[in-house]
Amino acid sequence: MGMGMLEVHLISGKGLQAHDPLNKPIDPYVDINYKGRERMSKVAKNAGPDPVWKEKFKFLAEYPGSGGDFHILFKVMDHDVIDGDDYIGDVKIDVKDLLAEGIRNGWSELPPRMYQVIAHKRYFKGEIEVGVFFQRQG
Repeated sequence: MGMGMLEVHLISGKGLQAHDPLNKPIDPYVDINYKGRERMSKVAKNAGPDPVWKEKFKFLAEYPGSGGDFHILFKVMDHDVIDGDDYIGDVKIDVKDLLAEGIRNGWSELPPRMYQVIAHKRYFKGEIEVGVFFQRQG
């Protein structure tokens, strides 16, 4: 078993679609979850469908470790002060092979690319650009 640091690069969004009855620009943000540990991006105020975040988040990761769910879940939301935040959709990235390669070689990377944001497992709601890097420790 090995340990290391999983670094998630949340770069941008493209064509994000949220229902806003007042027809104002959306204020997107992303909740990022890895094995029950959560991080939250900044709210991209009035960014509309094409926000830019350029943020990095770190998670301590074990491989093979306990539990078999090696996914990073991105929950894309629209911040709304008046009637509560609105769900836009999800992205799920499997990092099992990334972790296995990183433990073997000392590091591994999923270069930044666009991932489809899907609502309720069927509706396309835009894309987010994400990269993931893993560095073995010890």
